[in-house]
Amino acid sequence: MPPSMLDAAQKAFCQLPEGSVRLLAPAGCGKTQSLLWRCLSLAERAGKEKPKFLLFTFTRGAADELRDRLRNDTQFKILYPLTSITTLNAWGFRRLKASRHNLKLLTSSKDRFFCVNNMLQPVWSKYDRIKQNLTDSRRRSRTSHALMDLIDYLKTLGFRHDLLDSPKKLKDQLEWLNENGMRRHLETLFQRLSDLELLSSTGNPLDDIWQHFISFWREACDQLYASSVITLEDQKYWSWLEIEGELGKGRYLSGAARFHHIFVDEFQDINALDLGLLRAIAAYNKSSLTIVGDDDQAIYEWRGATPEFILNPAKHIGDKYTTCILAKNYRSPRNIVEVSQKLIAHNKRRVKKEVEPSSAKDAQISVLQLPNLTASVDFVVRLVRDLLSGNEVKNVAIIGRKRSQIIPYQIVFASQNIPFYAAEDLHVLLSDAFNELKEILAIQARATETKVFGNDPVLNLLRLCDKVKRFPLSKLDREALQRHLQPLRPQTLLDAVKALSHYTGPLKQGNTGGRMSESFAEAIANLLKAKTVSEAIRSLSDDFEGLQKDYGKSIEDIFYADPPFIYLAEYAQRYGTDYASFYEDIEKAVSTLARLLPVDDEVSADDGWKLPLHLMTALRAKGKEFDAVVILDANEDVWPSKLAKTDEELEQERRLFYVAFTRARKHLFILLNEKLIDQAAQPSRYLAEMGLAIGRMRKI
Repeated sequence: MPPSMLDAAQKAFCQLPEGSVRLLAPAGCGKTQSLLWRCLSLAERAGKEKPKFLLFTFTRGAADELRDRLRNDTQFKILYPLTSITTLNAWGFRRLKASRHNLKLLTSSKDRFFCVNNMLQPVWSKYDRIKQNLTDSRRRSRTSHALMDLIDYLKTLGFRHDLLDSPKKLKDQLEWLNENGMRRHLETLFQRLSDLELLSSTGNPLDDIWQHFISFWREACDQLYASSVITLEDQKYWSWLEIEGELGKGRYLSGAARFHHIFVDEFQDINALDLGLLRAIAAYNKSSLTIVGDDDQAIYEWRGATPEFILNPAKHIGDKYTTCILAKNYRSPRNIVEVSQKLIAHNKRRVKKEVEPSSAKDAQISVLQLPNLTASVDFVVRLVRDLLSGNEVKNVAIIGRKRSQIIPYQIVFASQNIPFYAAEDLHVLLSDAFNELKEILAIQARATETKVFGNDPVLNLLRLCDKVKRFPLSKLDREALQRHLQPLRPQTLLDAVKALSHYTGPLKQGNTGGRMSESFAEAIANLLKAKTVSEAIRSLSDDFEGLQKDYGKSIEDIFYADPPFIYLAEYAQRYGTDYASFYEDIEKAVSTLARLLPVDDEVSADDGWKLPLHLMTALRAKGKEFDAVVILDANEDVWPSKLAKTDEELEQERRLFYVAFTRARKHLFILLNEKLIDQAAQPSRYLAEMGLAIGRMRKI
């Protein structure tokens, strides 16, 4: 049985009889140790016929860590041959590879582009609106990637192409998502389809989705599967469907192939697709299911997860679940534990926990108010230099709510030769969007120049129009607008904008009364009126949605994505009208960033994590710890996001701050601003909820 070193809650979990169990394990409460001792206890109680265990982890790194623990810890040596540890993706891939000939996993952007334009051409050729996008050279690339993302997105949200055979079933699935707190995903789905112009402005959205996408999606799924071509989501999706097929025939696993106990770690982060597959695997093995996680750290709703699954497992999985709660934090300083518990207790949609600190040590918690973003940046640079100059602090994390917040820090640290690590998709300065920003600023600088060779006002206007919305103009819209502009022979870009404002032809499937033309003209005119670097970038950030198209590879900010350069615009105030100095500093920063190692190279990524300074969003902070943590912009409308309106969304924001707050081992600096984006800013409500007093900037 478990040794005396386990605390009371851990022992209670280990000694539970067989059956469905929910283990709620706040960070630092000895989850991994408890899980392994639970398996050992079940194995020892089984007698000669030892049960087999299947453990699902959320990441491959977590799986490797558990395997090493079983392999090297003599206490668990009997478990090693009885236990399989994997991720859902890896498990699904092995299953499909065993049953499909010459299986091809699409991992690169190039492969996904080829798949849409070649393998799926027989399918999309039958759907006019999709065909128009994919046969338009200016839109083909964006449409290809967007379509592949949408094909996967429906699977992530639990849609089944084999069952979705009527508009009513489509409506039922959408209602199920809404009922389970995934309203934002519905909005995202409709927005993505609208960006592809698959929804009309006057028709019934459900009818449009059914007619112009769902039928295509169902055929595309079958076409890819028949060709043994799968995406990362397909590893789980097709395994789910195959197992459901076996269950439908009354077939179950037995003998050496069967697992008697299944454990799922980080259950609060699973999405609807994961849920469907896990239910099927448990039924196929006739096994008990133990779900392990922390509803207070459910912050992956951007990937289709919802706290509802871990809060109400009986409803979503079936069976009656016995709940155990680990209540002692062995990792964090005393005051971090106590203050964070005050914060998260304000959430109503959670399981109440009384977490106690094991350590009597306190971290330094400083809440500092600074005048504005410029002062914050300068303060953080000095703070980082000071913290890393001694031996006490080995690493520092700068954590923002959004990617846009960390752009100024990238520029400053890079330009001052301070090395840092950030995931590749957070290096916004290396994206196509940033290159396009520079090109657009160059067009803006020529706004009043007359038409000469290399400076055609009509072509410049069309380039800008391509960036106002998330997708470029369609071929038909572009040709119609060009026919309107060319006879007018505008001599400057300003003249071309005026001509655009009077255009009443087709534009983005609308333009009734020229209203769409007027909105395009207004966005471009705002840019051309800008005098300073900051004003120009602000205009691009606010009015040019197309610059978000390559804003990193991650969709983690899918719900609350700010315009990409809004913080860069405020930082650029220091340059006034000095575009030359701005360009010089940016180019230096980019040249430094270009030498940083990509996150998807495993060896390189490990090397990158050895750097003492880390820049990240709160979503990337989960599961990590640092000697010192700096939380940026602890103001209302940032923490929580101004776009979070419902109770569920506000609770999600609080969980996100809770995760960021609990990353610190020794020092925690929470920074807020008196002014943010040139407006008076209020302290985040979270500071009052935690009972933290606000101090003024101190000299470093």
